[in-house]
Amino acid sequence: MSSCDILFQYIAEINWLWYAVASVVSFAIGGIWYSLLFAKAWLRVFRIKMGTVTAVTFIRTMSLQLAATLLYGLVFFVLTKISVCLAILTLVGFCSWEKGNLNFDFSNMKDFFMAVVIRVGYTFVAGIVFILFALI
Repeated sequence: MSSCDILFQYIAEINWLWYAVASVVSFAIGGIWYSLLFAKAWLRVFRIKMGTVTAVTFIRTMSLQLAATLLYGLVFFVLTKISVCLAILTLVGFCSWEKGNLNFDFSNMKDFFMAVVIRVGYTFVAGIVFILFALI
């Protein structure tokens, strides 16, 4: 049996209903995370200037984010089938990588810490959501 066959076997074992629910929950948490919880800090720390947002821009941005969320969740649904420890280790790796991408973007330690809380925090929370739903 090839490694692709094994991968497809794990994908076939996914509970697609729980995957869909986890994806919606994770996407909704992202919406809350970047709007209600950390909107002002996110805009300030990452120096984002909000211009006029058109419907096309909004739909394109949210569609790309949803696609990224679906792929991110699929990784955890497959890995959790293989091993919960492997899924958690991968989550730690994703979070470390995300934090590493922020290392040289900030000279102010307070802004760096807030950037880590915002970006790595959401990456971690979304990963935990997917792992927990994959266990159902």
